[in-house]
Amino acid sequence: MITDLTEKANEESAQRNFIKKQEFLSQEFSKFLEQENRIKHVLKISRPEELASNLHVLSSVQNTNSLVADNWFQINDNKIQFGTDSISDVLKKDVEDFIQKNKDQDQNHINVIIPQGKEWVWRIYFKLISKNTIVRYGYDINLKKLVDYFSTVDIKSTNNYAFIFDRSGRCIYHPESNFIGKNIYEISSTHAIDTIFPKKQDYVKRVTLSEYLGLDVIRFTKKLDLKNSHWFVCVNFPKNIINENTALIEKYSTWIYSITTIMLLLIFYLFSYANRRAYREKGIAIKEKNRLLVENEKIVKEKALIQLQHLKEQINPHFLFNSLNSLYMLVGSDVKTAQKFTLNLSRIYRYLIDPPQKNIVPLKDELLFIEKYIFLQQTRFKEELFFSIKIEDNEALDKFIPYLAFQVVVENAIKHNMATHENPLTTEILIQKDQVIITNNLQKKIHSEPGTNFGLKYLLSIYNFYSRTNLTTSENDGKFVCILPLIAIHS
Repeated sequence: MITDLTEKANEESAQRNFIKKQEFLSQEFSKFLEQENRIKHVLKISRPEELASNLHVLSSVQNTNSLVADNWFQINDNKIQFGTDSISDVLKKDVEDFIQKNKDQDQNHINVIIPQGKEWVWRIYFKLISKNTIVRYGYDINLKKLVDYFSTVDIKSTNNYAFIFDRSGRCIYHPESNFIGKNIYEISSTHAIDTIFPKKQDYVKRVTLSEYLGLDVIRFTKKLDLKNSHWFVCVNFPKNIINENTALIEKYSTWIYSITTIMLLLIFYLFSYANRRAYREKGIAIKEKNRLLVENEKIVKEKALIQLQHLKEQINPHFLFNSLNSLYMLVGSDVKTAQKFTLNLSRIYRYLIDPPQKNIVPLKDELLFIEKYIFLQQTRFKEELFFSIKIEDNEALDKFIPYLAFQVVVENAIKHNMATHENPLTTEILIQKDQVIITNNLQKKIHSEPGTNFGLKYLLSIYNFYSRTNLTTSENDGKFVCILPLIAIHS
């Protein structure tokens, strides 16, 4: 079960990273096409006698970009003008032939990869028409420098790499710069059929041998979202990392689960012993106070059973497994967060195994506990959950609230609502003078587990014992609101 779940989680993580990677590359490559919008603006606002001068200024600004090898423009059929004077005769002749060829073909936009000396460039060309004026503008992006550029801006992608190619297979971008300009179908295991996508999805996924790493990778191939191009992007994830993750999780989970099981048995024994002792002490008090015999016995038993049942729910194997699984995923990627995660997990269990005698705790203690619980949940769900805690009255922190009241409400919100990156579950805890208001947006699951209202019954029991009846829950304007009154204990 651990193996299957881990492999599924790793593959889902790879797919999410693939989507982020291709979106990042699409955005970065699209930046090089923004010059067309600037030229359109200049063409719109410039008088005919000023147009050439204004285009020269734009070309000079563009030349400050180290990735731009050269640029040029032509107004109507006049002489071609270059953005810099240090243009070789060979390049001038190449540009003249290029423009003449595209005049014959009458193309308005061209994105093409061409050799330039020993290197390759991405040539961007477009034609704009305004009234009786035609502007032809083009520039070259040095692809080797583009590789160096991505090595500095894409430093977060340590567990994957990507390459881009056109529909003929010509490699446009690759972390191994020697592959640029070569046919990707010949130097890698990618084939033309990988650019034909199924009807239900816009990408192809398969396991293949990496031409770059020399080992098996999970390869996602998708059309690059770039205007006026027919380019494709391949994002690759080493498969051996997934296998290693699975094996390590099996090993460490076995150790941790065995140790935790022993600890849970010991905790259960100690809790049972303390429970029996509490019953004996209450029995003496009941004999001395005949009038409160029935009522006190009922309250004490109800509180004890609620504590026991609730504690069992909080330390069930499913919650523990999810926490340990999240912890393992952090160990290999973020040691500091993993250390903080482990510390918070241990403090949560310490809080759970030592319930207060009167079933109420200071509000500040409950806040410290729920912050640790929220940290574990956010580490697991990342951007799918948002929490906020606001304190309007600091004096309220010295008042009391039922033990685990925050956890009951927050867990119910996570249990009964959907949470995704697009529609995260947002929960707000607002501390006021005499009450705490907990609000979350309603995104109810279609197939939700049947509720027993056990947590609400637990809270009502505690508030009834302290003669408080103003606990309320409601659903209004797409939000679930729970109001927890604070309990003032006077010495």
